[in-house]
Amino acid sequence: MNPIAESLATRDVVDVAAYYAKVPVYADPQDNRAFPQARPEHGHEALALHLISFGDGERGIPPCQACHGPVAYRPGVPSLATQNADYVLNQLEAFASGSRSNDINMPMRTIARLLTEEERHAVAEYYGSGLGLQPGSSTGQK
Repeated sequence: MNPIAESLATRDVVDVAAYYAKVPVYADPQDNRAFPQARPEHGHEALALHLISFGDGERGIPPCQACHGPVAYRPGVPSLATQNADYVLNQLEAFASGSRSNDINMPMRTIARLLTEEERHAVAEYYGSGLGLQPGSSTGQK
């Protein structure tokens, strides 16, 4: 890691630090030193959290935050931080049907087609609720 870190410019170090400061952190359930954090284990929110944080590698679905950022915002990519659930769902359905096709190299059309209807609803509800935002983040609060 040292050779990589040493090759970074000061601005790169700041950018990397800012990125990791915004990555959501969950307690390791096997680490009894950590304070327990409430985290849904079932339902739409749990389904959305899994897709947003981990995706589904078996189906070739990358995590949403890989492109849209850990707090639903990343420069150069459409922000999900300020969208409502109906808008997000409509866009996912438009990508899935192919009626929206402005994604270069088709990442959203591919991903949206792989998501089930329940998964599209769960992700839309999650982003639309503002749960993806961390208090005090630079994208604002809901």
